[in-house]
Amino acid sequence: MAFVFMVAGAAALAGTTFHCSLKPISGSAWIPSRITLHFSDDFRTAQVTDLTFGVAVPAKVVQHSKTSYALSWALTGLAVYSEPGIARPRFRAVLNTANQKMSLQAAKKGGNAKLPRGRGFCETENSLSLLAQNEGDLPQPAEW
Repeated sequence: MAFVFMVAGAAALAGTTFHCSLKPISGSAWIPSRITLHFSDDFRTAQVTDLTFGVAVPAKVVQHSKTSYALSWALTGLAVYSEPGIARPRFRAVLNTANQKMSLQAAKKGGNAKLPRGRGFCETENSLSLLAQNEGDLPQPAEW
């Protein structure tokens, strides 16, 4: 039974994770400085974690090319914009997995104001499963 839980946990950790550092390049609204993107194995779904708030949310993922993915997500329950009444910061981003670059845009409903933008770089986390990572840590038998 313990093996089943260990395999299930390893499967949950499978996939590719990117740690991204971003800087604002335009606009006055808040742009997250650090996020983590955890993609499923097939890159059809992702979870975005805003490291400032420790909030993880699902993201919609659309593949644009062999190495380019568009993501969109909303941080629920946060009021980070200076404008009253906006409690769901929304973001759109494009990640290029070939050069590890990301561009990000904060999205607002309505209005013609220039949308805040950011850009940055991402690093890929080792994507080995938990079982593969721990394989080298197993005790070796005394005699071979």
